[in-house]
Amino acid sequence: MLDLDNRDAAAAVAADGTATGTLVVVDPYSSGSVLARRARERYGVAAVAVLTSETLPPALVATYPAADFTAEVRFSDPAATARAVEDLCGGRPEFLVCGSEPGVEAFDLLAAHWGMRPNSGSSEARRDKFLMQARLREAGVRYIPHHKGADTASVLDWCAASGLAEYVVKPVKSFATDGVYFCSDLAEVRAACERLFGRLDLAGELITEVLVQERLVGPEFVVDSVSLDGSHFVVDMFRYTKETVDGNPVYRAMTAVEVGDHPEITAYVEQVLTALGIENGPGHSELILTADGPVLIETGARMHGGLGAKLVDVSSTHSLIDLTLAARIDPAEYRRRTGVRPSLRKGVVECFLSSPTAGTVTANRVREACAGLDSFLFDTCAQQPGDRMEQTVDLITSYGRVVLANADHEALARDTAVVLDLDRRGALVEVRPDA
Repeated sequence: MLDLDNRDAAAAVAADGTATGTLVVVDPYSSGSVLARRARERYGVAAVAVLTSETLPPALVATYPAADFTAEVRFSDPAATARAVEDLCGGRPEFLVCGSEPGVEAFDLLAAHWGMRPNSGSSEARRDKFLMQARLREAGVRYIPHHKGADTASVLDWCAASGLAEYVVKPVKSFATDGVYFCSDLAEVRAACERLFGRLDLAGELITEVLVQERLVGPEFVVDSVSLDGSHFVVDMFRYTKETVDGNPVYRAMTAVEVGDHPEITAYVEQVLTALGIENGPGHSELILTADGPVLIETGARMHGGLGAKLVDVSSTHSLIDLTLAARIDPAEYRRRTGVRPSLRKGVVECFLSSPTAGTVTANRVREACAGLDSFLFDTCAQQPGDRMEQTVDLITSYGRVVLANADHEALARDTAVVLDLDRRGALVEVRPDA
């Protein structure tokens, strides 16, 4: 087996671009579900899955492409898991990548165990949003005023003394907007805490602590990056449009923007990645562009989830998926590709569809209503009459996506408005509410 301890894996890549060895993907869910297949297509390597949790949401688990893997291992502890993987591979695997948010800490442990370009500093600070903001403060990077409480009284006391006008309350390890509440007064903060304490988060962990922060004002951006040996490369940017539904932020649209238009965001994200010790592999940062400059909401040490990575492939000169793999399998190729700044080949918008009520689907007209639009690319709505529909309260419960792409930005904006208007009027999917 090759010893890749913080050295190039180029020796493992032949002149024809194929590689020798096995790729381990930790939690290959969501956008990470494409990594094994893409690695096989580009490099000819086989893949083994390491799965960290048995309590993830069914919608997330359903994205796991078991057929793309030669085997799977359930994570227990780093040493035991590493031995199980090595037994399958005939020794230490050559390549390792994190597939999704729940696997971040297990990935860090395995990367350190095998010496495969591990990230530095506290792994927990790359999952725990309180520790994340504290790390930024320690590093002198702009951060959000915040507090972590193990009970409602502690959270209310901090809010009362903070002098802030509005607050955000969420689990310390929230992702996919799970359990995120916007609060304008102490009564709403109390209600948010009562909803959160004692329930399970999306990763199946009991919520015993919550994070409360200042609610920032300004446009929200998502920034995807890939790093190698501490050098960071911003691959793409999107701007979010969200609405607040019963205190919860609900995604409505995500629109690609030119990386070169926001150098201040690029510079800030590079500072964030360094502060959090994300030295190798992908990073997914969400931030608010305030009047004083960008401020981080959170960063994940993994690719953009959901359809994000696929949309980058559609719209950009650079592939987030390919760069994520190259940083681990072919660093020389990564350096070649990142020598040029990315730019948009066409605009792309992901429209998030939202149901105001839970019930039973009686009609699905998404394709019928949207396929004729000039910018229509695809949709993810396969609901049939009789299927169950949940009320949309977060990213997971959005009932589907309509993706639009067009080099004509005016046509793209017009078609986006049409899709969102149809969705708000209930013209895309009809639902018979629960009795």
